[in-house]
Amino acid sequence: MDFGISDKRALVGGASKGLGLASAVALAREGCEVAIVSRSEDNLKRALQDFDRDARVLPVVADLGSAEGIGLCMDQLADWGPVDILVTNTGGPPPGASFDRGEADWRNACELLLFSVKRLVDILVPHMRERKWGRIIAITSRTVKEPAGNLVLSNVFRTAVTSYLKVLSKELAADGITVNSVLPGNFRTERYEQLIKAMAEKAGKSPEDMAEDIIESLPQKRFQRPEELGELVAFLASVRASGITGTAIPVDGGVLSGLLS
Repeated sequence: MDFGISDKRALVGGASKGLGLASAVALAREGCEVAIVSRSEDNLKRALQDFDRDARVLPVVADLGSAEGIGLCMDQLADWGPVDILVTNTGGPPPGASFDRGEADWRNACELLLFSVKRLVDILVPHMRERKWGRIIAITSRTVKEPAGNLVLSNVFRTAVTSYLKVLSKELAADGITVNSVLPGNFRTERYEQLIKAMAEKAGKSPEDMAEDIIESLPQKRFQRPEELGELVAFLASVRASGITGTAIPVDGGVLSGLLS
């Protein structure tokens, strides 16, 4: 199936590993020119090994979780050309319940998860509107549909991102720009390893035993593979997905219990 995006440029955040890298690889395989952004130059160098030899990949060292980092990223892309596809992806804030985190943590989580998306949108959407084509895809979490215990900051601000994107999808629909999010479930990424460790400590178990307990509770009896999410991101970026906008699509292996999830 030809996704029709071989002439497009894609900017992918948090793309040196995990779900961001899987999304970037999937887009590159569809012929996109891809800018992969990470705070770590070493991680970016390692990530380049995951792409096909003929892939057009531009590594960018920047922190998209801050206004300064986004400015640095845009400076490095000044001669690259306008971005057609934006994939937002950031690490999560620290775990904790409602009264475990102070005001500074709440502000930092808002910057990391919500303002990072809005700042990128504000910069890139005007060019998409000029060309009457664009794709905005956010990698968030299944917890926007069913909040998880001990993740209050992620629950609150990823849900805020989802609400913002829903509003944005209606505002941009007539410009040929689609806006969607994907909701990862149990992918054993570096971030998820941190959560497993936190859960294990709370339960008095080893991380290995906790991981086995989690697998046993999953409908598919396995953790998911990053490429399973990456392929969905590539499809949502395609011309074939032009009628899909304003959605939040779970990639959770059937974990969510809601009737319309």
